[in-house]
Amino acid sequence: MPPAPTAAAPKTTTGAWKPTWSPGHTSTGLPPLTVVHDPHDDYAFMTAALTAHTPALGRITVHPTPVASAPASLAHDLLRSLGKHLPLTGSEDDGAYWTGSTETAWRAVAAWIFALRIDHVIVTRTHRVSPRHFEYLFALAELTEIRLTLLCHGPLPAALATALAVTRHEEAHTLTAAHRALTASAPAPPADRFAWWEAGEQFPPREGEPCFLLPTRRTPGRGVIEAASRRLGHTVLPLPAAGRFPPEPDEPTVLLAHRLHARIAHPVHAAALAVRIFTGRPAGQQQVPAVRAAPPAGANRGREGGTPAWAADLIEAGRRFRQLEGRADSDRPLRLSPWDQAAVTEAAQVCGLHEQQAPRPRRHVAQAAARSRRPAAENRSAGSAPTPIRAA
Repeated sequence: MPPAPTAAAPKTTTGAWKPTWSPGHTSTGLPPLTVVHDPHDDYAFMTAALTAHTPALGRITVHPTPVASAPASLAHDLLRSLGKHLPLTGSEDDGAYWTGSTETAWRAVAAWIFALRIDHVIVTRTHRVSPRHFEYLFALAELTEIRLTLLCHGPLPAALATALAVTRHEEAHTLTAAHRALTASAPAPPADRFAWWEAGEQFPPREGEPCFLLPTRRTPGRGVIEAASRRLGHTVLPLPAAGRFPPEPDEPTVLLAHRLHARIAHPVHAAALAVRIFTGRPAGQQQVPAVRAAPPAGANRGREGGTPAWAADLIEAGRRFRQLEGRADSDRPLRLSPWDQAAVTEAAQVCGLHEQQAPRPRRHVAQAAARSRRPAAENRSAGSAPTPIRAA
């Protein structure tokens, strides 16, 4: 007899979450696991699974990378299905250092699932998934309480068969049943929610694409924008001043927000850069603020608005990641390691964000003129005529 299931685990814990799971110890109250059987590898099943990918409705389809057996590889596939792209480079001195850590990669997946409100994950090609990856998947489903659907295009792997023997599950053996399982109804997103899922074409960066200046408390004038455009060799799109992002983002802000959502896979790096943009505070003074809605357009907003809609999910993902790391003080200032600081700097560059150049000091004409005058001779002889001041 399998061990009795334990009580449901909370969605947030005080200790660090690790992607571990054991058969027979599944929490109660979770959505049943669904296994879609496709023993003859009928492409119609794969088509149905790929078509079911609808992030706007909280449903994603993951197509695992063939022959990828590294512990973090399936987490990377999940991040890509969530619309996140890993850093372009992979040395330990840049922003990709974290991708090789299994626990960090799976915590990033969990944080994004929470923040982006994903409730259904479909995984294809599960007849090739390794036992270790099954463990991580089941741990993720137990933590986030997602509906997990596994599409198996061959005989059940031994690890999955063992798990099914002690796990509440459903099975689909026909294409009609598969369609029902893959397209389980989900609520439509709120009308005022930022459409992060529309950012699919933002990676890799295109040559010659427009760029931005990191906002400060003062809106840059036209001359500053034009000078930056000449200096950078790209069109520079204007952004609102820090602290004055409106509830409804304009087109440049939407473009930048889509880059943040698509080009930064690490939740804390994305949150840190988002806070830097809409508050104007440098990294050492940042904190992950409470996500509160900005007041409606036309309302008396004062000097500070609420959290812009485009930044809310990024900030929530950063907060969730800190909780999954076991940091209860997730609302305290972000303490970025030197590597994290370098990664945020790289993320800004990948998103086309550049620091504004400090204005050149102005020469005060009056002071310069005063310095150029020669004082009258104080020690001239009495009664002598004053020496005339020569024109410069």
